Amino acid sequence: MYENVFSWILTQNPSKKIIVSNKDDFFNSANFFHTIIEFIQDGVSVLDNDLIIRYVNTTVYALYTKGLNPINKKCYSVYHKRKTPCDDCPTLRTLKTKKPQMSTISYPRKNDTPGWHELFSIPVFDKNYNIILIIEYIRDITLQKYIKDNLNDIENRFKALEEQNNMLIQILNQREELQNNLENTISTNLEKFIKPSLNYLKRTVNEKDIDLVNAIINEIIYPITKKRPAPTAKFTPRELQVASLIKEGFQSKEIADKLCVTQKAVDYHRLNIRKKLELSRTSNLRTYLETHL
Repeated sequence: MYENVFSWILTQNPSKKIIVSNKDDFFNSANFFHTIIEFIQDGVSVLDNDLIIRYVNTTVYALYTKGLNPINKKCYSVYHKRKTPCDDCPTLRTLKTKKPQMSTISYPRKNDTPGWHELFSIPVFDKNYNIILIIEYIRDITLQKYIKDNLNDIENRFKALEEQNNMLIQILNQREELQNNLENTISTNLEKFIKPSLNYLKRTVNEKDIDLVNAIINEIIYPITKKRPAPTAKFTPRELQVASLIKEGFQSKEIADKLCVTQKAVDYHRLNIRKKLELSRTSNLRTYLETHL
């Protein structure tokens, strides 16, 4: 598509060799500027103030005239296949302002996709400051515009994806916040209402039945909170005291003295603690409590 971008746009006629006697002869030659214009790779044309083409260099002739002789024809009819001047014609602005102008203008291409060039318009004056000719300098920027448009499109898509990503993050954060609030509400209500009620019922109902109900409730709320109740959640306040002292390494008699109870009462609590933790007789109670309490 853009195979000539990094090479010669066109190959000049090898017969047009630049031959001069010496360096000064080159700069003083009447053909100096004409020679440069003919070999330059950008297009140069000269119009009169009626937009009639009076001169084109080799690049313009090769790329924009499609092999037709453009001399003495309107520029817009040759370059753009139009019957009227282009809407944003820099040459018309130059005629009006008497100043150099520039515009980006499209032109038709073989594959029906538009090409683009920057058109610079430079006035040539007579001694009375009247415009007699206009130099048009054409630079093809089709590739640059293609790249720029695609980069802009990629940038816009990236911004859109970034905005969508931010929205998703906000939605996920809100969802996580709602989930945490729900879990906290359920856990709070369980501790505040359900467990005290079950403890109260233990006084009049079989304790095993209450433990069963408590286990069922824990299984119901687990899919929501994803939290298993701590093993020590089943302990009574006194059992928690005994468990804490066992964890610290105190023996049953020492615990009894600290709590002002009998050693038999402490042994009873130790047995209940083992049952609630479902520990076998061979399991070390203190080791377990050090890990889980």
